[in-house]
Amino acid sequence: MLSRVIRRFWNDHRGYVIALTLIAMPLLLGFSLLVIDVGRSSNLHTDLQSAVDAMALAGARELDGRDDAIDRADAAIKKIANSAAFSGGGNGMSLGSYITVSYAPGNDAGSTVIVKYLKSIPAQDDDDIDLDTMEAENSNEASYAWVIAKEQAMQTIFPIPVGFTRETVNVSADAVAVYRASACDVTPIYICNPYESPGGGNAEQAAEALHTNFAAGNLYGRQIEFHNDNTGSTPGPGNFGFLAVADNGANALSEALAIGRPGMCYKQDDLTTKPGVMKGPVENGVNTRFGLYGGNFANNDNNPLYRPAPNVRMAQEQKGNSCMSYSQAVNAYDAVPLGYGATMENIPGGGGRIATDNNWNLDLYWDISHSGKKPSPLKFDPNYTPPAAPTSTISAASSSYPGGPTPPGVQPSAYDVYNYEIGNPNLLASEAPNGEMGIPQCHRGYDLAAYPDSRYGNRREIFAAIVNCVDQDLGGRTEGVKAVAFARMFFVQPVLTVGNSSSMVLETVDITGKGGRGTLDEFLREEAELVR
Repeated sequence: MLSRVIRRFWNDHRGYVIALTLIAMPLLLGFSLLVIDVGRSSNLHTDLQSAVDAMALAGARELDGRDDAIDRADAAIKKIANSAAFSGGGNGMSLGSYITVSYAPGNDAGSTVIVKYLKSIPAQDDDDIDLDTMEAENSNEASYAWVIAKEQAMQTIFPIPVGFTRETVNVSADAVAVYRASACDVTPIYICNPYESPGGGNAEQAAEALHTNFAAGNLYGRQIEFHNDNTGSTPGPGNFGFLAVADNGANALSEALAIGRPGMCYKQDDLTTKPGVMKGPVENGVNTRFGLYGGNFANNDNNPLYRPAPNVRMAQEQKGNSCMSYSQAVNAYDAVPLGYGATMENIPGGGGRIATDNNWNLDLYWDISHSGKKPSPLKFDPNYTPPAAPTSTISAASSSYPGGPTPPGVQPSAYDVYNYEIGNPNLLASEAPNGEMGIPQCHRGYDLAAYPDSRYGNRREIFAAIVNCVDQDLGGRTEGVKAVAFARMFFVQPVLTVGNSSSMVLETVDITGKGGRGTLDEFLREEAELVR
């Protein structure tokens, strides 16, 4: 009887599924919770990675090499970490239900992210960042922002596996972003860094010398005479050359040099040079900015695209073809160009010259240019001393001195005198003994005042790339050329060609990077790119 009952029970399969379900349910529930935990940790890592990506990009965007770059980068990262709503919303970058990302510059212990600024990173096949050699010591050398999120604890739902005592899973993330710069409406000219050694091999020192000297005011009012021998030979310190334009012809380059806003963009770390003999077209294109219309521009004196600057005082000979080519007055008693009298010395290893200081003869220029149309007393009285120019008034009205107002005792640059004269129309109208005025005479058919520099570009300025030419072995067409900086430069005089050599005399008004005044920002396209 008993055996029959047992056998019947054993053979009765009713409710079997329920029994198996009850037995398997803990396993199914545990597996489900495990899947949920994996998903939660994956989502948390994704959110955390998005957070550090955003912070790295925001920080790197500010690393333009200027003195306050790291301060600005810290502020940008702090604003994102501590103010932006993220994921869960609310104040701060909330990640899921448990974590809020925070950043306090200089307080790693009180932050959930750590930020390091790097001057370099390892090659692509090497993930190890060596802070001893790669961390930037100051803003001027910082190019990369490295944001590391500390390990964040996520409490698990799934029961802890056998042998483990913790109840959380740690999630972390990091990102590296780099600063990239391009410049638009840049004149297709590159200029060889005058501080580069003739033998090369000192690229970083040459770049540092350029920025340090500019920041210290050592380039203020200091003229640099750059040369191009028009033969396509290898350039050196103090030479200038050309960047590639869409059309490789000399006329296309001439056109790009002539108009106020060429409309081309160049990447700072990926320039392409343009070789070739182009002395005629280049001279003619640039000199339209002074109201000189020669060569292909002979019939363009009525075209506002090639309008002259509002101030073109250059000691031009007043003769029949004075609207076509540059012919400087031989007699300094008749007229002197802006920037006249600078004492120059050769740039070692290059084709150019550089003024020994801001030493151009401002007083003589002022006396000759604004004495009225009469012979200068200098011509008749060797003891005559020109009256001093109103230097303090000029500097108060126009100062491009880096870091602030022009210091007492420092004479204004040619660029600042140029702007001061524009601001005082009576000075533009005053005549030198030979009859030259600052007001341009060689344009017709339109009102020059209808095309202000503020809207259409300053006709006496160029925006050029400064390149370590020797270190990069420039010769012929070269691609992938890196610029030390972009520079805003002032044409002191028109381009002058003698034989095979063309020269242009420039003053450096501003540069990008360390010590820069920030006046080039409107031409820059600054971007940040994630690299790790």
